[in-house]
Amino acid sequence: MRAADLAHEWARAGHKVKILTGFPNHPEGVLHSDYRRQWRKGFGREERNGVKIYRTWLFPAANRGLWGRSANYCSFALSAAIAGPWIAPRNSVVIATSPQLLVGAAGCAVARARKLPFVFEVRDLWPQSLEAVGATRPGSLFYRSLERLARFLYQRADRIVVDGEWKRCALAAGGVQPEKIAVIKNGVAEDFCLEPHSAGALSARQQLRAEFKLLDKFVVMYFGTLGMAHGLDTVLLAADRLRQWPEIVFLLVGEGAERDKIKQRIDELCLQNLHYLGKQPRERIPAFLAASDACLVPLRRSETFKTAIPSKMFEAMMAAKPVILGVEGEAKEILLEARAGIAVPPEDREVLAAAILTLCKDPALSLELGNNGRRTALERYTRRHQSAAYLELLAGLLKDVHRHPVSKRLQPEQPTSVK
Repeated sequence: MRAADLAHEWARAGHKVKILTGFPNHPEGVLHSDYRRQWRKGFGREERNGVKIYRTWLFPAANRGLWGRSANYCSFALSAAIAGPWIAPRNSVVIATSPQLLVGAAGCAVARARKLPFVFEVRDLWPQSLEAVGATRPGSLFYRSLERLARFLYQRADRIVVDGEWKRCALAAGGVQPEKIAVIKNGVAEDFCLEPHSAGALSARQQLRAEFKLLDKFVVMYFGTLGMAHGLDTVLLAADRLRQWPEIVFLLVGEGAERDKIKQRIDELCLQNLHYLGKQPRERIPAFLAASDACLVPLRRSETFKTAIPSKMFEAMMAAKPVILGVEGEAKEILLEARAGIAVPPEDREVLAAAILTLCKDPALSLELGNNGRRTALERYTRRHQSAAYLELLAGLLKDVHRHPVSKRLQPEQPTSVK
């Protein structure tokens, strides 16, 4: 959503924006029925909110299993590298947003083919993030290959955009030129959530809680990817720990590589106080946020994840919901500075259960933390703020390109994003 929201803001500000992406198939690996005919042709185009969207062929694959995901990543990178030069106009900047690294490789290829400035947006550190979830190990051929690719992209990028200071420091410590790196933090669109305490939010809350028989419950929600990085087994164990408090109910909303394991674990633990709802339409998430009383943002314990700043934290803050954060590092600093929730150690079910119980027993504290979060999100973490900062960065890049041209480049009117 970060790339789409920024593109929308840039278009609304009067800039021409193009996005090159694949056909929707994430995370189940099933093509959306509206796109199957275009997928067979290998290319499609549409326009949303003033942004031109180009879709190029990829191999659909579920977000689980090494070979399927590898085919998905490689097929998109190849087709994007071929189609990109035909889409990117001469007067543009190419922005490639990761994960994963092959998107960066495609963006770099497009930029070089068209002799355009290249901005590489790094939202996860690869291959370190894969090591953190046990998907690879240092010294393996796979790890070393990804490390070389990442280093190549860092060297070739005119600018590297990261979402936090800790990530910037990690890249600089790894040998990336500090002057190349800029921080544009994560955030949320101001209109993503329903206005807290408004009639619309109260109505949506009542309807959804009635639908799932939650009218008299304290609802703790996790929404987002069910991935290896998120340590969701800790959430299930906390739910098991809190089964003696029938007023507390957990909602799990999302899809991902760990779905089957999580469903099996729910059955093994016989969790009557936890409802797995699967993937929900993005437009329905504001109603789920309105219906919840607290939101969970967990990750596994890892030095690498100390650089992570999950965007779902800002979405919960914008909805005025207290955040229970199981992430160390910069995300914890942001939450505590905003006084927008409770930070707990990653993968600690006892402390997580205690934090949930604290909020359940103290509605005034929950309200205060939620209001603090919304105020901070509006002041510092809106897409509008990010968009302005990003455009300022691009303007600075263009001045540098004109001052020290490597090849003849024209001032862009159209940021072109590969994702």
